[in-house]
Order: sequence, then structure tokens, then C-alpha cells
Amino acid sequence: MAEAITNAAEAQQALARLFETHEHAVFFGGAGVSTASGIPDFRSTDGLYHQEYRYPPETILSHTFFKRNPKEFYRFYRDKMLILDVEPNAAHKKLAEMEQKGRLRAIVTQNIDGLHQKAGSKTVLELHGSIHRNYCQRCAKFYDA
Repeated sequence: MAEAITNAAEAQQALARLFETHEHAVFFGGAGVSTASGIPDFRSTDGLYHQEYRYPPETILSHTFFKRNPKEFYRFYRDKMLILDVEPNAAHKKLAEMEQKGRLRAIVTQNIDGLHQKAGSKTVLELHGSIHRNYCQRCAKFYDA
């Protein structure tokens, strides 16, 4: 779709047209889907990348940093990533509805919040994992948030 989208209403109409004209849709989304639920994104003015930390968030969230400085990684993870008191918003719910109607085959998400599943989506591929599945490297057990 090559047309320029300038506002939310146009975006909704464009998305509706896509679902009407394509029968094998997959939604690929990221932080913007969950901002309406109160979860900050990374790059906006109030996003995680614009807050003051001893290290930049993109460094803290790297595997190399985790291996070298797990205490600082876990401090950031607990303070900024474990956001549990949120609910799915209209976008999460609409995507779940589209999946249930057979119009959406899957959701591929960069989000770790689990809100797609909480809204009812079943086929969710989480590129960065989930705050609801945590693995202990010492005892090899999985823990929820």
C-alpha cells in the first residue's frame, strides 16, 4: 500500500481495506500497539531511550551487557520492563477478534508484555520473549513474572 497515511482514521480505514482484500494476513507490531495500555515505547519523547541511566537502555538490553553486568540488567528489567498492571487496549482486542474470525493468521510482536494473549489471541510469535516467562540460569527452572 503506497498511499500516505496522515491520521488515525485514515490508518484504520487503510487497515480495514487490507483485511477486506487479503485473506492471509499476519500482523507485525511493536511498542506502538501497547502504548495505549500505558506501556512506554522506546523512541518517543518519554520513551525508555530518552531517560537517564548509567548505561543506554539499548546497551542494557543486549545479551553482552547481561552477561557482563547481570545486576544492572536485572535492576533495569525490574524497574522498567516488568509492567504488570496493564490491560489490553482496543488494538489488542481487535486483532484477537480478527484472528477468531479467521481474518488474521498470526501476530508477530516485538512486545514482551503478553497483552495480545491476554486479549485472546492464540497465534502470537514473540520475537523478544515475554516478561511472563523468566528462566533461572542457576536452577534451570522457568518462573512467571
